[in-house]
Amino acid sequence: MSSNEIRRLFAHLVLTVGGRADHILHWSRFRRLRQEQARAAHYRKRLEPP
Repeated sequence: MSSNEIRRLFAHLVLTVGGRADHILHWSRFRRLRQEQARAAHYRKRLEPP
């Protein structure tokens, strides 16, 4: 996780009330997973022979 993302998560978690914290943490994990999947697909596509 980047320092910017940690800062953003911390700010959102401190300023939220109740159940929203679960949503924020879930969204962060979902976003990181999708970024990793996109990165892997990008490299996989570039390694395919023409």
